[in-house]
Amino acid sequence: MRHPYVALDVETTGLEAGRDEVIEVAAVRFQGEEVLGTWHSLIRPAGPLPEAISRLTGITPADLEHAPRFYTVLPELARFIGDAPIVGHSVGFDLEFLAAQGLSLNNPRLDTYELSTLLLPELPDRSLASVARGLGLAYPEQHRALADAQAVRGVFLAFWRRLLALDLEILEEVLRLAGKAEWPLRLLFEEVAEEALRKGFGRKPPGGLPLALRLVEPAPRPRALEETEDERPLEEESLAALLSPGGLFARAFPHYEHRPQQVEMLRAVARTLNTGGQLIVEAGTGVGKSMAYLLPAVAMAVRRGRPVVISTHTINLQDQLFHKDIPDLKKVLSQAGPEEGEAARWANFTAALLKGRGNYLCLRRWETLRRSATLTPEQVSTLVKVLLWLPRTRTGDRAELALVGRENAVWNEVASHPHACRGEECPYWQQNRCFFYRARWQAEAAHLIVVNHSLLLSDVATENRVLPPYRHLIVDEAHHLEGVATDQLGFHVTAEEIFFHLAAISRPVGPEREEGLLSLLPLFFRSPRVPEAARQTLEMLCREVRGSVEAARVATQTFFERLEAFLRPYREDSSSSYDWHWRITSGVRVQPDWSDLEIGWEAVAGELWRIQERLSRIYQLGLEYLEESPESQDLLAEISLLGQRTAEIREQVTDIVSQGRPNGIYWLSMEAQSGTIGLHAAPLHVGPLLQGGLYSQKEALVLTSATLSTEGSVAFLRERLNLPDAEELLLDSPFDYAHAALLVIPEDMPDPTDPQYGRALARTLVQTCLASEGRMLVLFTSYHTLRQAYGAIRRPLERENIAVLGQGIDGSRHMLLEKFRRNPRSVLLGTSSFWEGIDVVGEGLSVLVIAKLPFDVPTNPIFAARCELFEEPFARYAVPQAVLRFKQGFGRLIRSQTDRGVVILLDGRVLTRTYGTTFLRSLPPATLRRAHLSEVPGLVRRWLGQGEW
Repeated sequence: MRHPYVALDVETTGLEAGRDEVIEVAAVRFQGEEVLGTWHSLIRPAGPLPEAISRLTGITPADLEHAPRFYTVLPELARFIGDAPIVGHSVGFDLEFLAAQGLSLNNPRLDTYELSTLLLPELPDRSLASVARGLGLAYPEQHRALADAQAVRGVFLAFWRRLLALDLEILEEVLRLAGKAEWPLRLLFEEVAEEALRKGFGRKPPGGLPLALRLVEPAPRPRALEETEDERPLEEESLAALLSPGGLFARAFPHYEHRPQQVEMLRAVARTLNTGGQLIVEAGTGVGKSMAYLLPAVAMAVRRGRPVVISTHTINLQDQLFHKDIPDLKKVLSQAGPEEGEAARWANFTAALLKGRGNYLCLRRWETLRRSATLTPEQVSTLVKVLLWLPRTRTGDRAELALVGRENAVWNEVASHPHACRGEECPYWQQNRCFFYRARWQAEAAHLIVVNHSLLLSDVATENRVLPPYRHLIVDEAHHLEGVATDQLGFHVTAEEIFFHLAAISRPVGPEREEGLLSLLPLFFRSPRVPEAARQTLEMLCREVRGSVEAARVATQTFFERLEAFLRPYREDSSSSYDWHWRITSGVRVQPDWSDLEIGWEAVAGELWRIQERLSRIYQLGLEYLEESPESQDLLAEISLLGQRTAEIREQVTDIVSQGRPNGIYWLSMEAQSGTIGLHAAPLHVGPLLQGGLYSQKEALVLTSATLSTEGSVAFLRERLNLPDAEELLLDSPFDYAHAALLVIPEDMPDPTDPQYGRALARTLVQTCLASEGRMLVLFTSYHTLRQAYGAIRRPLERENIAVLGQGIDGSRHMLLEKFRRNPRSVLLGTSSFWEGIDVVGEGLSVLVIAKLPFDVPTNPIFAARCELFEEPFARYAVPQAVLRFKQGFGRLIRSQTDRGVVILLDGRVLTRTYGTTFLRSLPPATLRRAHLSEVPGLVRRWLGQGEW
């Protein structure tokens, strides 16, 4: 290293600079492996030290009583840091607190958090402790400033060594990209490259080929799956025997549990695959539904040589299937003997995980973006992340990257897209380097194709051009199918997205410079083979497009300003922390002020039509005169893509604003924090669309989930998904809920609309959590109520050494779950995403509190529009929908045969309203106790074994 660096860390009383205060500062000055000095001081704050911070750091009020005030140590700290670059983990947080207390530092800053997204993209958690462990470094997790500053130094040096090991060509490319924008890490890469050259590190591969071709190794293309002539039906008895007490699975797994429900589901799935038709299976928690459909699916796919598609909603289940259940099944089948018949042959089955096209990197588009004359900082950071990742990735899947903030928008510029794809004409396709087609070819060769609902519905939207041809479909987590179909077959756009699209066509960056598509066109039409008349036509079309882009930009700004003015009187509380939705109905469109919006959009639509038409003419010119080079073909693909997107925006927003369709739901939204306005469209009925685009084309369809029925019937699901003739099978959980789960419903809990509800909720949570000593999950239906409860219970529980974890307050969903699992003395407060997909087995989760019945918000535009289809919307739509979600929440508690716990429902409406019995009769048969609020803690203690029951 040519100069020293300073690793910095602060400890504070909270997270908000200017309100909370610094209580400890530490800095380590170093150059390479040599520590040049350390600086450390406790700081006495003006306010009290929160108990939670004291418990986290080990710093006590007594420790701070005689510590100096920050202003007294400020000059000494400033001298110690000097002009050295400052290194920190989320260093902006530390510097913001120092600035709020009087020390503003303008030194270059290097963030080890940001470096971890470049060099350790696979980490699920980016805390300093996790990054250190990911690098193989010891970390004591003391939450003290000096220990953390020393850890930051160690992490930075480990990253330095990794950067030094990069090929010189990659380092030089990073510097070339960084020179096109103000990128914070540029100085670091410059120094690393200098040291690598000085010490002779790295190597420089031969040039000639495009960079992407040199970084990505070609992959062999597998043989597509071939149909056999074996039309024999599956033998139910043979399949069932594999799951019998003495069968193959029992021999393969020492603690195997025979479950009759699993066998019954396996038989039903096998019959449906044999004879065709539709089957709905509700399989309670613990049935083992995944293996019940995987086994007959594999048998059918191998025997017939035809793929079976399995669709899930959550990434958790997709990962469980592909990385655990399917490998387990292969392992079991490989142990089959002669007594299992042809089961041993099934062990050779193949499986593929296929995601939506936009999840895969397009190397051609990445090459195009990296050759741009100018770049934004977000484009640079995204390009660099991809550059460092390319030599390692086998899939090109964005899930392997750690994209943050606006980098996610940049990904759309380099992701695979059907309108920008050249297919067989692309050199990356020809050399088996195209990530999307690699995944597609793997799927074409697979017996099982695992997808998510979004991709499944994309296949419907594109008339079956996404997935390989298939006839057998299994939909797991089927209770989400309607919601995903609504999203996938809908549309939304904001002003920022329209501006971003227009900028991709043309954006001035100075008096005589521009970026975007139009800036590239003259370069391609300079060839002598292009007639002068064609060049003049191109210049004319470019002028017209440029003028229309600018006019569209101005008209879009005016249109959205009118939208905001139109919406202002309808917002009841402009200071609300909630996003706001406003439905567009036929009654709205006849309001006098709405005609101004229609006129405003007509101005935008007219310019978009002119852009679309002229891009089409430019495309035709290119087809006629451009050379057959890869670069020219790339350009034509981008012209086509931009033209298609222009048409989509024009047509969809025209529908929303001016001419709504009978089967459409239309609404406006406004984000609470940013004020961003969005325009949205969704189908009113997805059932007929699914019937025409999905069901009718499949020989066999199986839909399954743990929560499909209300009061023992799947009639609601049948109606919503348009499956009137499907067979149904309802399988109870094999768990003994009567002995495993206690359901407590307080009779004196105030109604959720009562002003006293919040106070009673907080008091009950504190008392119950003390009784259970933590180990509690609380599910809310609104973030507002969660925050109120968090504020009310945090201090009294933390005084008893019970940590309170709040969604949206204390970290990401993954981080919260990890903290909850590691610390039994904790309570986790969650909303929407915590109602399902959480699997905490054992005593770590012993109490589940459901704060309120999960009815949808009446103002939700989709919910409101669909309610209008019913004579009794509450009973026939709102209640069944809430029951299914309620069952999902209830299912978080008992996850294994040995689990035992308490569910507390703090919504007395289940006892006082007629619909309450629908909720209770839809649950597994837990032990039910009505009680007074004062009795709840005692019931919890007794049920969990801390007293006589």
